[in-house]
Formats: sequence, structure tokens, C-alpha cells
Amino acid sequence: MILNRGIGNDENGGEPAARQEHINGTLAPAPAPAPTPAAAPDRTTLLELNFTIADLARLRLHVSRRAEDAGLCDPRLSDFVLAVHEVASNAVVHGGGKGYLQLAHVGARLRCVVTDSGPGPDLRAPSHPGSDLGSEPGAGPASLPDCDEAENGRGLWLAEALTDHFDIAACPAGTMVTLVTLLP
Repeated sequence: MILNRGIGNDENGGEPAARQEHINGTLAPAPAPAPTPAAAPDRTTLLELNFTIADLARLRLHVSRRAEDAGLCDPRLSDFVLAVHEVASNAVVHGGGKGYLQLAHVGARLRCVVTDSGPGPDLRAPSHPGSDLGSEPGAGPASLPDCDEAENGRGLWLAEALTDHFDIAACPAGTMVTLVTLLP
């Protein structure tokens, strides 16, 4: 896992770091920045990191600190952190054992994108009103399978319930889950 040093209240006072440090102490060059939409000048990346199962507790702590620094407070803070943790855990278990997280402050929202190399859930037509999760272009709205049909935990259901926007989409790497919560 790579932790981005120098964000928020980290060791160098919030200044962006030119390099990143692996947990084991070795240094690595910073990854290429993710593309930023041209129409989002008020977007600030708060956290970017690769993670595995061993990193989930640290991921949760970093997301909590960055979200709190951005102005999110309880109970919405706890809800958002839990939703992110559930999606990250799902990425590890079902998406190849690792994932990548990007947390950004976009206007009056926090936006977290988690990508992994897994195929994603089997999305189908919505079974409940108001659900509009990402699906194949032209296939219409999609949703998670009914809760009573799920064989495993209810992490994605929980993440959807705890955030203001939830989307699952295929991406070149595998699956991308986007979580958004509104700031007060």
C-alpha cells in the first residue's frame, strides 16, 4: 500500500509530497495523477492509495481524518467511513485481493472512487423504486440483487444506504464504485 504523505495534518504540515512512501518504509515515485474533469475547478484530491486486506484499518483511519478535515461530522462522518470501508473490503474479497482508492473534495461533496480488478456484481433491472446504479449503456437502470438473494454480506447495500450517491460501473481495470456524500 502506498500512503500519500503530506495531506491534511500529516508530518509535513499539509504540503503536497513529491514522493510517496510504502508502509514498509521504502520510497516510490508518486503515481501519475488521475484525470481531473475540466469542469471541476473546485476539486481537491484528499487521498489516493492502493490497498490490500492488511491495509483496511489504516484506510478507514485516513478516510475518516480527510473527511473530517473537509468538514464532514458525525453521524454522517461515521456513515461515510463505514460505506467506504465496506466497498474497500468488497474490492479485496471479490476484486483480486487489492484495490485503489481516491477521495476528493468536489464543491460541497466528498467523492470516493474505489477501483479493483474484479468483474463487479451482477447488475440487473431495479427491484425497488429510485435505484439507479450504473449498468451497460442502453441496458437501462440497474440495481444490486435483492438483499435476500445475496449469498454473502450486505456491504454494497449498506454503502448505497449510507451515501447520497452510489454508482457501480465497469472500467478498464475492472470495477469502479463511486460514493458521494454531501457536506454540511
